[in-house]
Amino acid sequence: MTGKKPCHFFQLGQCKNGNGCKYAHVKDPNFKRKACINFAKGKCHRGKTCTYSHDRADIDLWKASNDQAATAGASGPSNVDNAEAVFKNWRYNIPQGIGTPTPLGPNLGRFFKQAAELLDSDAGRMQEVIVLLASEGGVQRIIELLDQPLDKVHPEILTRLFDSRIIHFLEVITHNNVTASAILKPRLTTIYNIVWDKGAERAIRLFSAVAQHLQALRLSGQDGDGSINTAAIHAIECTLIAFDKLIEVNTEAQVHDELKAVAEAFAILFKEPMTDEVRFAVKPSQRHLRRAEQRLGLGQAIPTQSEGKQHNGERTSFTLERPGPGKLNIDGVPRHDNDHIDIREISILPTTLEIQFAGAEYLPLADPTQWHLGGLEGLLDRHFRLLRADTVGQLRDTAKTELAKLQTPEVRDRSQQNKQRTSRAFVYGNATIVDVTFTSRNGIEFAISFDQPGNVQRKNKNERKDWWQNSKRLSDDALVCLLSSLGSAIFLTVVPEPRNPKKDATKGEQQIPIHKQYDLWSNEQRAHVIVKPAQQDGIHTMLSEFSLGGNAHLSLVEFPGVLLPAFQTTLRAMQRLSETLEVPFADVLAPVSTTANPTRHIEIQPPNYATRPGFEFDLSAVTTGGEALRFTPGRDIEGLAAELAQHSSLDHGQAKAVVSSLSRSLALIQAPPGTGKSYHGVQLIKILLAHKKPCNLGPILCVCFTNHALDQSLERLLDEGVSNIVRIGGRSKSDRLADVNLREVVQRLDLTKTEKSERFRLTKEVEDEVTELKLILRSMSELGSQSSIEDYLREWHPQHHHQLFSKIDEEGFVTVNRRQGSELQQWLTAVPWDQKKPRPIAELENADLHRMTARERRRLHREWTAKAAEKVREKFYTALAAYNKAKEELDNIRTETDQRVLRQANIIGITTSGLARNLDLLRRVNAKVLLCEGAGEVLESHLSTALLPSVEHAILIGDHQQLRPHVQNYDLSIESRGGAQYALDLSLFERLVQPQDILAHPLPFCRLQIQRRMHPSISQLVQETLYPDLQNAESVSSLPDVVGMRRRLFWMHHEQPENHAGDGLNTSHTNAYEVEMTAALVKHLVHQGVYKSDEI
Repeated sequence: MTGKKPCHFFQLGQCKNGNGCKYAHVKDPNFKRKACINFAKGKCHRGKTCTYSHDRADIDLWKASNDQAATAGASGPSNVDNAEAVFKNWRYNIPQGIGTPTPLGPNLGRFFKQAAELLDSDAGRMQEVIVLLASEGGVQRIIELLDQPLDKVHPEILTRLFDSRIIHFLEVITHNNVTASAILKPRLTTIYNIVWDKGAERAIRLFSAVAQHLQALRLSGQDGDGSINTAAIHAIECTLIAFDKLIEVNTEAQVHDELKAVAEAFAILFKEPMTDEVRFAVKPSQRHLRRAEQRLGLGQAIPTQSEGKQHNGERTSFTLERPGPGKLNIDGVPRHDNDHIDIREISILPTTLEIQFAGAEYLPLADPTQWHLGGLEGLLDRHFRLLRADTVGQLRDTAKTELAKLQTPEVRDRSQQNKQRTSRAFVYGNATIVDVTFTSRNGIEFAISFDQPGNVQRKNKNERKDWWQNSKRLSDDALVCLLSSLGSAIFLTVVPEPRNPKKDATKGEQQIPIHKQYDLWSNEQRAHVIVKPAQQDGIHTMLSEFSLGGNAHLSLVEFPGVLLPAFQTTLRAMQRLSETLEVPFADVLAPVSTTANPTRHIEIQPPNYATRPGFEFDLSAVTTGGEALRFTPGRDIEGLAAELAQHSSLDHGQAKAVVSSLSRSLALIQAPPGTGKSYHGVQLIKILLAHKKPCNLGPILCVCFTNHALDQSLERLLDEGVSNIVRIGGRSKSDRLADVNLREVVQRLDLTKTEKSERFRLTKEVEDEVTELKLILRSMSELGSQSSIEDYLREWHPQHHHQLFSKIDEEGFVTVNRRQGSELQQWLTAVPWDQKKPRPIAELENADLHRMTARERRRLHREWTAKAAEKVREKFYTALAAYNKAKEELDNIRTETDQRVLRQANIIGITTSGLARNLDLLRRVNAKVLLCEGAGEVLESHLSTALLPSVEHAILIGDHQQLRPHVQNYDLSIESRGGAQYALDLSLFERLVQPQDILAHPLPFCRLQIQRRMHPSISQLVQETLYPDLQNAESVSSLPDVVGMRRRLFWMHHEQPENHAGDGLNTSHTNAYEVEMTAALVKHLVHQGVYKSDEI
């Protein structure tokens, strides 16, 4: 090697020539690595494997030179920083003119490299780069890159093209901030569509060539020291992210056979022997390849596939003795139009035919061998159907009963119907649709009028108002159903009155909401409510009823206490999961027996981020005085737990639970009453936050079932000094959390240039469409009138319009109309009725109006009315589609600002239902850790949707021996004799700890065993019945006596009956005697002068 110059790329660990390199592979003492800019910004996650310098002197030198450049820029006339100057020069390379642009040639690589570097600057510049690349000029640059004959060049030239051009383009379209951006989604889709091109030739050529190039790279370092080739692994990851995204945004790609061959070529990359370091480094790439294979229907991509069961893109089915769903029903005939094998095809709310169906619906049993689908698909299918039966089932059954009454003539009397009420519904008779409008916030809104309930009609206006408000009937967002005697059913939600009505953009005046014209109490005989369709398909039926009317009798049915978002978002999320199957821990949640593992034994591995070779957890965040204490996940849990208990405030059980939870990717902790589950959760979070940056964990998701529990958990974190907490949801009762609500934090965020311009454009577009839709709705209300016929004829039949409505006859004289009535009415009645057979419509459309018979005139008039209605409906749905598109893009700006805030958070607090509502937003945040408190009370369907695809570490804290999840339908409960076969209220926590499936092993879990809340005389109640191993802390024995009470524990027996609810609004009961006794006892304790009311 003497005489050879040291290899520059060898110093960086990036030389691909191996022993064939013409330069010396020796350490160069004079070589100086560049400072790592990401490390300086606190963003580098490569540690010792990074090819750039992390030396403090190098970092300080870079910062100093960067500051000097910024100062020099500020002193010059441009007054812009270095990144802004680079951006301005870069955008000059985007063609703006018409015609063929001048190729960049050798500068094309620098163009894409600068674009990739600019993405790491501020959010606004990042957005502008992608917007420009997706523009017509930017697309020309992409085409210039991709239309090179990559499939025909020599391998050495391909390597040069990849290193200088292609890799930078891939870095741009796979950048994490770009792929996670909601506002850039349509632009990024445009770019991927350019890559795809017609017939996929461009995509096949690109990825086939890249796969060929990547196969020539080594994943390990050159000198056999266990290091990794970071450049090769980075290139593979960028390529496979782009490949996965391409298939995701192009549905045609999912059935393209040539892409399957490309995927197989990529799979070869991971078949070479790997060190532990390489195996860890390629995990993200392998995950994207598996997703791509799954979308392409390749069998090996299905995580729940068992040996002997070939999936090949089709859903596995079992032979059932009982009727299955959809075409698996007896004789292969579905029960109704909403009975499907695939849950993705099921409408969340029941259809009319489903409501009218008299038979039993298909409900999957708890036994997985009886499912019509296997593995994860079967699990999601089961919980979707059971949750829908528990929530939507009661609506369907009630609507079926009321529809039958409405269609039976002998019970159609409205006064009687108002008195009739099922146990879970109120019925308001003689309903009519009286008005319609359109708003930018809610879309289409209808005003429905119905008879006041009999007991309300005799009240004055103020009494009626008090009655409606106190009864809580038809409250904001309540779910109702409009039933027709003709057999239709439309589900609607009550629209709240806007608190701050918007101003009219054209007139600048405050818009008056429709609520000001209609309310529940102003009219003595008729009440009015403002509603909107719960689903898009309800709009057509409502408009038809409003514009055309009919002989149908209508009733409005209210379902008290039922809110659509409480179940709709979770069910939709499960439909989406059924499509993507992107559920972490699938092998644990839905294990499948195989020949090698017939009993489905599952070994819980450490979280993926903790499998990096040499990784150790640092526990100093919870030790006394921050004493150093580290451990490798899974090793000597007992010994480390004892050491942690000795050097912290945790008892041995809590310490063991902490260590075990950190060692398992799916950790289960049973927390009996008073054992400190919240305190334990806080300690875990403090440890995990200490690893947030080095492990790139993202924000930690703190999930609870109720808002009250969530408020308490977040307040404890505040007490422990945890910063950057964000709470999602508007039902918090905590004043301390008011300023960290997401909506409040976002208000303090400055919008980028792109966001401001897009919001202005889209807001105006939405307002324009709303104005147009209001005009169309007004014309709908006038269908059949002379003005509507006149407008139709003016546009579509000008000759007939001239004959009917022109004031000048054919000879040029002005006509004078001396007869009563409109021109249209006069024309219809101008000739006497006769029995002559009318001519066909096609002939009448070109005939003289004044030479038609009476029957022909009426026939043509009906045709005009029908065609006018059809044209108005076409205009409406065209404008509605434009409104929906603009509204969606406007909502994306809100999502964009929300995710910018959430990415900076340490903790995101949210309820399970709130998580389902914000699923699209949270999937963009890349949270790797989820902690759920009260997991024993959460339905498995709710917890399944909380497990985001990015989650690598889930910690479930609960107690399956306390309250189970609440279900509406007792017949689906495990407590019911018939419901045990469904076991809907069996939580995921309980199922994993005590599985009902005889083939499944229980998962390991930790139990907290020392309670610090109850005096021993009280804790013995649970110790002797539920928790024989539960111990009392020493402190509880010294709890003081209760002042004013002789004993700590009383049992009281009484025989006073419960009070029945006056209108049956809910199924819970009250007991006035118990209320009085409780109030008297609390009053007695407060009067002792020792306790405050909030301490009881």
